[in-house]
Amino acid sequence: MNKLASAEHSVNWLFLDLNSFFASCEQQERPELRGRPVAVVPTDTESTCAIAASYEAKAYGIKTGTAIWEAKQMCRDLVLVRARHKLYVDYHHRVIAAVDTCLPVEKVCSIDEMACRLMGAERTVSGAQALAHRVKAAIRQHVGERMTCSIGLAPNMFLGKVGSDMQKPDGLVTITKSDLPHILHRLKLTDIYGIGRRMEHRLNMAGIGTVEDLMRASRDVLRRAWGGVTGVLYYELLHGADLQFPSSQESRSISHEHVLEPALRTMEGARQFSQHLLAKAGERLRHKGYYARRMGLYLSRISGLGNWWGEVGFHETQDTGFMQTRLMDLWRGVPACWPVKVGMVLMDLVPAARHQLDLFTEGVMPAQSTAVQSRPLSPVMDKINGRFGRGAVTWGLHDQQVRRFTGHAAFQRVPDSWEF
Repeated sequence: MNKLASAEHSVNWLFLDLNSFFASCEQQERPELRGRPVAVVPTDTESTCAIAASYEAKAYGIKTGTAIWEAKQMCRDLVLVRARHKLYVDYHHRVIAAVDTCLPVEKVCSIDEMACRLMGAERTVSGAQALAHRVKAAIRQHVGERMTCSIGLAPNMFLGKVGSDMQKPDGLVTITKSDLPHILHRLKLTDIYGIGRRMEHRLNMAGIGTVEDLMRASRDVLRRAWGGVTGVLYYELLHGADLQFPSSQESRSISHEHVLEPALRTMEGARQFSQHLLAKAGERLRHKGYYARRMGLYLSRISGLGNWWGEVGFHETQDTGFMQTRLMDLWRGVPACWPVKVGMVLMDLVPAARHQLDLFTEGVMPAQSTAVQSRPLSPVMDKINGRFGRGAVTWGLHDQQVRRFTGHAAFQRVPDSWEF
């Protein structure tokens, strides 16, 4: 077989997607939940939504984002389990260790997704498929029998992810260049990673209504549809080029949000939780070595009032005490409401290596500068919380429900163990 034929019938990547990850972790930990419809929820209230659903629950139409009051109508036997995010992070690392017994994990894409580059004989279809089965067996052996995954084998990581979504649960899909474009024709446009409803509409306006249309479209057509070079990148990826989306090593923002427990759905409860979330964001800011120049407060409100957003800018800082003062300034502009979710965002981040001192608050008039006086307190609090547990020392006199919140394991971000 010549090199061209070999490339047409080989794969370069193994992409692994853990099935119903949060729910599977709970079923692995608690045998009494196995075989039962389970929804993982952030809070113990029917006004929240599912952040994960077991496959038994998915059989009833329940999925991530389904409102719990609606989910209970779909399935009267639904079991609600409050999320345990530290557990999911622990399982994430156990899965990586299991996969590493078969081949190295090259890229962690999210808490339930990872990609491995294939080498040599692993790139043949038979070799890659045998390796995929070994990976599945290693996860079952080292992590647990409930921890299944779907694997996509493909010429690039992008098509590997598409393949992993094509057969669930416990699937294995192989896509080679010789399989393109026909193997993708049965998909919907929104089945393709990165194409949401808004992008689907833009593609429709460009005359692209199906994946078959998408695969036939030229580079220029996709460039115009995406409004830039991203369209050309999609063309190359969809046709099997071994490329990856460019990613910046620098963080653009640090954020935390939380659906409030019913008892905290008051202005005071939301204010306290925003202080707590800001303290967590500030600790991450310092741990990652960044300074922030802007801060945002987000509220989701009940009774059809929609969302509220406010933001404030300042000279770049790492000091939580200073940012807490600016947060109180933001709260003065919040209209009275019944909040159900609160979020904090630190933006316009600057790496510590590029930090510029403020002539008027750093090093010039320390006796008159509250920012300088309070600045050493933040790292001291970090050390205390690191030794005695998150929330041992907080900013403000907070309700116990606020203090015991240690963080979420969002699908898009894998928290470090110290954050809990």
